[in-house]
Amino acid sequence: MASVSFPTDAHAILRAPDLDSAERAYLGLMPDQAHIDALVRHALGLSRVADAARGYALSMTLVGLRLQELEMDEPCATAHRQSTLRNLRQVYAAA
Repeated sequence: MASVSFPTDAHAILRAPDLDSAERAYLGLMPDQAHIDALVRHALGLSRVADAARGYALSMTLVGLRLQELEMDEPCATAHRQSTLRNLRQVYAAA
């Protein structure tokens, strides 16, 4: 498994200039089950640090979304992903 800088990569989803870029960052962060598992471990480590609450919340949200997508066929997953990322970016921008 490739080494991933989770805080930087996870926040790249929120900083992306458009939804397509956010989707590429999202899929790049968790392309498979091994990466999802690594992000879960990373998020659990963040949960132990009080100042990392925002990163923890984002990481666990992304893991849940990606696990759902893995159960869908690709057209459905793509539509779900676009809608979810749009909403997630709006929520975090407003916070």
